[in-house]
Amino acid sequence: MEFNATFLASIISFLVFVFLMNKILYSPMEKIVKERQKFIDENFNSADENYKKADGLEHQREEKLVGAKNEARSKYNDSVNGFKAQKADILKQAQDKTNAELEEEYQKLNNISNDTKEGLKGRMTDLANDIVEKVLGYRSEVQGFDNDEVNRILYQ
Repeated sequence: MEFNATFLASIISFLVFVFLMNKILYSPMEKIVKERQKFIDENFNSADENYKKADGLEHQREEKLVGAKNEARSKYNDSVNGFKAQKADILKQAQDKTNAELEEEYQKLNNISNDTKEGLKGRMTDLANDIVEKVLGYRSEVQGFDNDEVNRILYQ
């Protein structure tokens, strides 16, 4: 292989061409590629930071939501327990009042019954004499009622 001036001129023109292409085309393209890569990297980092912030906010939201649910459940349970206690108190008061009224009415009825029995006891001799008179046709005085037996029959 021979080296002559054409070969040397071809090498020099090729080197000048590469130098000019590097200055005119490759350097600006490399600069644009680097700028784009820098832009992409910055956007990626920004997106990653935003994702981390969003994830953190999501966790905070979940924690607050769980806390709010627990607080609401606690307040609800407290209210229900309070209402149950109120209900029990109202029912107890109503039951006590009803029991007192029943006891009072029972005492009234018992007193009326005793008064009636005592009235009957006093009139028993008269009634017995009236019955004997109607059955026998003449009046005979019945005497000697056994008060214990009368009390047993009336108060049984």
